[in-house]
Amino acid sequence: MQLNNENTGTVQASDGTTLFYREWRHAEPRGAIVLVHGLGEHGGRYAELAGLFHDAGLSVRIHDHRGHGKSGGARGSLRSDADFLTDLKLVFDDFAQQCNTTPFIFGHSLGGLVAARFATGGLSKVRGLLLSSPALAIRMSGFQKILLALTTRLAPGFAVPTSLPAELVSHDTAVVQRYRNDPLNHGKVAARVVNFMLSAMAQVQRDAGTFTLPLLLQIAGDDAFVDPQGSRSFFSRVPQVDKCLYCYDDAYHEIFNESKERRLRVQGDLQSWLALHLA
Repeated sequence: MQLNNENTGTVQASDGTTLFYREWRHAEPRGAIVLVHGLGEHGGRYAELAGLFHDAGLSVRIHDHRGHGKSGGARGSLRSDADFLTDLKLVFDDFAQQCNTTPFIFGHSLGGLVAARFATGGLSKVRGLLLSSPALAIRMSGFQKILLALTTRLAPGFAVPTSLPAELVSHDTAVVQRYRNDPLNHGKVAARVVNFMLSAMAQVQRDAGTFTLPLLLQIAGDDAFVDPQGSRSFFSRVPQVDKCLYCYDDAYHEIFNESKERRLRVQGDLQSWLALHLA
């Protein structure tokens, strides 16, 4: 699905870091949505998904996190623990004002954690929360915990290779190859980012019980990047108001970039949810 009306722009974060964004405005919008991408990637990988939202009647924006894609900042790092959230608030509030509406928010992986923290913490008013394989729990070995403690003390902003298995992003080998060859992707993460994630995970679980806005949670059952149990725990804590969980047992982490049959199933569930919530 190719969108032809992509616009790009930048906003300046409070510390002067330039944040690059892409957006697709709808001529007759039924609303708006802000997308939040994952660790080590960038918003340019989300054009097909943006097309699904656009077809449903939504104007779409996605920015590159600082330290990612075409945004400024050291690759895979943060200057302060709250950077991802304050940057998102700047991008989100600007889009809400320009579109004169309260947007939905969607996040994948690290972006799912950031979006969940943003929405459940009430950092801005959102219309609903949509999550794809969010990093609401991660698996860490004893050695990794020791290494994290050491780097936190000695060099919290220094990014090191993640060693995450690119071949387990998707069953589609073409997707994996593009992921590996994309010059805007990087495989780095700093201790400050990991510590932000651990803190945000705990806070999202604590805030889940008071979150009553529409929630769509779509997760991979065979996920080598995040622990799906974090999503299940979060979902169980959210009140029985307007929430929906889909688990794709045989899918890898990037459910919206999976093999065709898997991807169409994921897309269909999203489209059905949107049809109900945009009626």
